[in-house]
Amino acid sequence: MYSMKTRQDVQALIFDEINGEKKVFLIKFYDKSKRRDTWRLVKGGVEKGETLEDALKREILEEVELRDIKIIKKINMYEFLFMNTRHTVTSYLVKGNMNEKPTLHWDGDREIVESGWFPVGEALKLLYWENEKQTVKLLK
Repeated sequence: MYSMKTRQDVQALIFDEINGEKKVFLIKFYDKSKRRDTWRLVKGGVEKGETLEDALKREILEEVELRDIKIIKKINMYEFLFMNTRHTVTSYLVKGNMNEKPTLHWDGDREIVESGWFPVGEALKLLYWENEKQTVKLLK
């Protein structure tokens, strides 16, 4: 009997606001399978025994070392299939601080090469994955 693996992921829609304009924090890394750079939201897997919020804080710390953050609320949930694994992604709205300088690290086997704070419209143009664009559109 064949069974598909499942994986629980968490994703951070990190934002800040300046002069009434919301900006979204994105990371960029080279995607070997697509042979191009892709802009993404911070995302990663939940480890055994972790709560979703603990996993989210850990992923933000591991990937970009942002500490001045506040998890506001769960805002989206979606699923996708990748390499024989069903991923269930829970997205959170996270208040960040544009004045805090991130330290970029490796995300699994991919080096995060750049990050930035972008107005919502620009973030929607930069993001590669439609599911992530839909999450950003929920930022009111």
